[in-house]
Formats: sequence, structure tokens, C-alpha cells
Amino acid sequence: MTEQYFVLMEDNNSPYYSAYPYGILSQEPDIELPVKASQFNFPFDVKDISGDEIFWNFDKPEPLLFDYCQFDGHVVSAEIMAILDSLRLAPYFKKRLTVYMQGKQTEHDYFYIAFERGEWLKGVQQDPQFIFYDEQNSEFQLDREGDILPTGHIALTAVATKYDVFEFTNCCFLSSYIVLNAEAKEKLEQQGMKAGRFVPLQEAFNTVLAESMDELSDLLPKVKKPIKPWFADVSKKS
Repeated sequence: MTEQYFVLMEDNNSPYYSAYPYGILSQEPDIELPVKASQFNFPFDVKDISGDEIFWNFDKPEPLLFDYCQFDGHVVSAEIMAILDSLRLAPYFKKRLTVYMQGKQTEHDYFYIAFERGEWLKGVQQDPQFIFYDEQNSEFQLDREGDILPTGHIALTAVATKYDVFEFTNCCFLSSYIVLNAEAKEKLEQQGMKAGRFVPLQEAFNTVLAESMDELSDLLPKVKKPIKPWFADVSKKS
């Protein structure tokens, strides 16, 4: 089953890719420069925004040519949003994203998506309806903070099969990525997504690790070497 699932990532080699769009997500447009930092925590507190519009404020013009961008949540073009609206998405929040550059509104047509994160207690997901990563049947190691590193086979819960598109909430290493099934992938590919690519779910961990330039050993808890008593080497010599 999981072989038919994929992870949506940015395509760094695409001519439509923006290495880092230096914008600020905000609840209001910023017409004064420089753009002020947002006091709102995207994507975690998006549930508290009552309106259906948010703003992406830039100090200078940026060539936003992509259909998909991972930016404190997910930014998608109107064409991609139309396809997502036809699919079964896990509970999420959708906001029309109005882009301001140098204090002026632009004609970019984007939407912002943030998935519902459920309820947490001491770092543990409390809502079974939001648990899509099957810890019991997956192979993983724990990092230095005690969070899951999906270093082996990734299994999905039965709840995950209810959706075409979702995010992991109980696997922090991949929690900021969209996971989707083969049907959703095919529909998005038919649209011709700009700057988005699909990585097989089972390859996602190694892909992210390789592109972050990290080594697995950098993430795992440090193993303390046992300290030999001072007389250990002396006894060998004698």
C-alpha cells in the first residue's frame, strides 16, 4: 500500500523554483518598508485566523513563477488549488494569499494551506484521527530529542487511507511535507506542476537527509564511550 504514496517536495532544479522567497506571511498587508516581521505563528496558529485571506509581504519584487512552494505551510497556485479541492484532504485550513511587493498589491494568484495539527500533550499527539504514521509497523530510530527518524519502512495507519492528501503529525522529520496517494499525484502531474516534484514515500527520509547535507549520525543521540580505569592499560603492560 505505502509504495503507492509519495511526498511532495520543491524541485530545486526547476526554472520556476525560487531558492528562498523573502516574504513575510501576515494577517494584514504591509505598505511600509521594510516589511515588519509577523507576530503570528504560521502554520501552527492558522486555525485562529477567522478570515479567508492572508498576505505575503515582500520588500522587493520577486519572480514568483512556481505552482508549489513550501513556506511555513504550503503555497499553491490557483490551478493546483482547484485540483486539491477535488481530492480528499485531511482537515486543513485554506486561505487566499494576496501578495504585496514594495507596498503594492500584485496580481499573483496563490492560496495558502496549513493542515490541522490536532491536540498535543507533552509532545505526544492526542488525536487518533490525526495519526497517519503507523509507529507500531514502521521502522525508525529516535533522534537526540526523542523524535522519530523514519530510517526504515514507513507504514500508514488505517486512518490515512481515508484521505488522498495529508501531513504526518507524529513524525516530526517529515511533518512539514505533504503526503499524497498515486491518484492525487497523477492529477497534479497532469496539470504540470511548476517547481514541485514527487518522491516515493519510502525514499523521502534519505532524500531530505541528503539534500540537507546532514549525516544520520548527526541526528542520533551521542553514544558515550566507556571510560577505562587508569590501571587497565597498566595491567596489559605487566
